[in-house]
Amino acid sequence: MNDTDMQATETLPIEARLTEAFLAHAKETPLLLQQWLDAAPLSARAHATKALMLTLLARKELAPVAQEVSATAISLAGGGTEMAYAEAASMAAHGAWWAATDKLEQVITAEPDNTLAAKMSHALRFMLGDRSGMLRSIERVIGRLSVTHVHRGFMLGCHAFALEENGEYGRAEAVGIEAVEREARDAWGLHAVSHVHEMMGRTADGIRWIEGREARIGHCNNFGGHLFWHLALFKLEAGAIGEVFELYDRKIRHEQTDDFRDIANGASLLMRLELDGYDVGNRWEELADKAETRIDDRSLVFADLHYVLALLGAGRRKPANLLARSLASEPARNAVQNLPADRAGRSCAEGLVAYASGQTGRALELLLEGRNQRLLVGGSNAQRDVFEQVTIEAALRSGNDDIARRLLTERLQARNGHNRFAGDRLHKMMSSKSRASGPLGLVASLAFSPPAH
Repeated sequence: MNDTDMQATETLPIEARLTEAFLAHAKETPLLLQQWLDAAPLSARAHATKALMLTLLARKELAPVAQEVSATAISLAGGGTEMAYAEAASMAAHGAWWAATDKLEQVITAEPDNTLAAKMSHALRFMLGDRSGMLRSIERVIGRLSVTHVHRGFMLGCHAFALEENGEYGRAEAVGIEAVEREARDAWGLHAVSHVHEMMGRTADGIRWIEGREARIGHCNNFGGHLFWHLALFKLEAGAIGEVFELYDRKIRHEQTDDFRDIANGASLLMRLELDGYDVGNRWEELADKAETRIDDRSLVFADLHYVLALLGAGRRKPANLLARSLASEPARNAVQNLPADRAGRSCAEGLVAYASGQTGRALELLLEGRNQRLLVGGSNAQRDVFEQVTIEAALRSGNDDIARRLLTERLQARNGHNRFAGDRLHKMMSSKSRASGPLGLVASLAFSPPAH
């Protein structure tokens, strides 16, 4: 954003400034939200927005606050779309996320240019793993939004991401490029195109895309760390391991927050490095310290699985087991998370524990059990891919060659034949001269000996 654009933004009403910051994943979002509440303490929309934002953080201690704030919003709402928005916030705060998205769609129908409600619906559906609903919702928004609307670039970024998650990579890339050309601060659109590069195995394009636009990330909150996580994945694929560690230390975990999204970035990257045999030093420890304080959160299965990863990475089997057992036997804090826990979370968590314990055959069985339901835990295809990599590694290490070959072949085909993880492992399988010695010989042939860091 240049000086002229900044000055123009500062003259906008506070609600509009907050909306733009939220769409841009900007650092100033919390400050602007508080300014809105201070300037309009009787605004139902301001209180409802706060409740929704607190819910999106998926932290147990914030749930009662979100519920209280949403109750205030309902008490202040005058009816119509204002009441619908407040009710959506209350539903979300109480764990009824599907109902909340339906209510937000009512708001969007009545107010086609309500881009804040559109982004809230997009964010909740993302956490629900509702990729088809995410696409339907944003396409309805785009179809009714003026072509000259000031937030059209941000909405195109949401459209690009929804297209990518639904496998429409060509359209996603074109729409994502248009989004960032229209709106320089559209980090979500920038991110959507990175996802296209990741899922299509276009490593060099992915590196150029982010490195060439690094200045556009400076305004971001911790979402900037996620964009650098994508860059680290491309560097890992390219074999630039030193740069991966530098990105981890200087960008991804430079600010060692306990936001579940930041922990997910760190844990999934360290796991990928370890699967390739790299020594990550003591980096697991700070992640595990934070994850251990969150094992009874149970607010979001996606977060829980990454807490398990962090704990296992640091060798903390007891708390990891506790969390895995909780997913299997205890209800989630948010009722909406019970189905994801039952269909995919439990088996994935127990599979990760089994893998870390060396029970690779059992790990494979458990990880395959919920594999086709893993979308339900939310997050993106690229984020959930770490669990697929562990599944493949469990197949290899347990000597289940046919399963490993099938999964690896599927992975390469999906990425147009360009995926180092799959290519290296298939090559080692095919070129192994010790097949007759069985599983132990296969494991030996798959061993990596990269330098330590």
